[in-house]
Amino acid sequence: MVAGITAGFSRQPEDLSEHEKLVRELLPDDVADAYLELTLAGARVAYPEDPIDQELLSRHLAYLQHAPDGVLLRAVDPLIAVTGLLTQVHHELTKQHDRLLQGYVAAAEMHQLQLHDRRSEQVPSVLAQVLTDADELTARWTTSIHTVQCTYRSILTDDGPPGALPSPLNGQCSGMKFRELCTPEYLAAHGAHLAINAGVEVRTVRALPARMAIVDDHFALVGLAGGGSTGALLVRSAPLVAALTQYYDQLWESATPVVPTQTKGIGETEREVLRLLVHGLKDEAIARHLQISVRTVRRHISAIMDFVDAPTRFAAGAAAYRLGLLG
Repeated sequence: MVAGITAGFSRQPEDLSEHEKLVRELLPDDVADAYLELTLAGARVAYPEDPIDQELLSRHLAYLQHAPDGVLLRAVDPLIAVTGLLTQVHHELTKQHDRLLQGYVAAAEMHQLQLHDRRSEQVPSVLAQVLTDADELTARWTTSIHTVQCTYRSILTDDGPPGALPSPLNGQCSGMKFRELCTPEYLAAHGAHLAINAGVEVRTVRALPARMAIVDDHFALVGLAGGGSTGALLVRSAPLVAALTQYYDQLWESATPVVPTQTKGIGETEREVLRLLVHGLKDEAIARHLQISVRTVRRHISAIMDFVDAPTRFAAGAAAYRLGLLG
């Protein structure tokens, strides 16, 4: 049954709309095909025993509707569906992050026990170390960027010392990379133009539970509480640093890039336009509601799309949910 209804979606990537591309990035091919077909049809007869129908229902992409002639399967609104999928991805990444931090803390505690055990005098080095001295913590966070030879990955939070900017160094790589993740709130409070002008790539994620800095493949610093101002885990173990790097890169791929125009933020009127736009109002209806001209509404929408770096209005609404711009 699925092969029959999805044959029409075997198209080249360049022929897909932004909505279709996003759905296909978030779902397995067969589920994406079934959902896209359902959005076009609006509704069809439900097959509760079919694995694809079960998948659509479990992922909240469709719902059942009882009709006189049987049970129908109806598509959930695309914006709501995609927002739900993005939320699921975010929750899964957060769980992975929590498991990683718990594992690193446990590893550090085990190593500390080994170091204090008289029978473990042959332990060659500390692979993970808990830092609590305030001066040492500040020095580690501030100077870690100055030892970079190739790649520096950082997560910034409001607590702790401000993020340091890169300085000209003779790196061993042909192209050094500096990456910074922060929340939209951090971006609004601190801006990003200085970092961007210094050559740092900046992206935003709705929630970042811990501060972090990963220096090449050499070591990593992970804040044990928020901004890491009261404690941090210094990781020197190559496997643990590799795991942290993999997790960071997953966050990076799902984050929203920051361009220079974003540092100015958006105003309250633009936020209200965004809220009405997400609720499905047309430009004319938004203009009447806010008592402004249609031309002004479209100017605000253009500014919002630039702010979230979205190519379409639909993509702007999805990015707004992910960035928490709707309150």
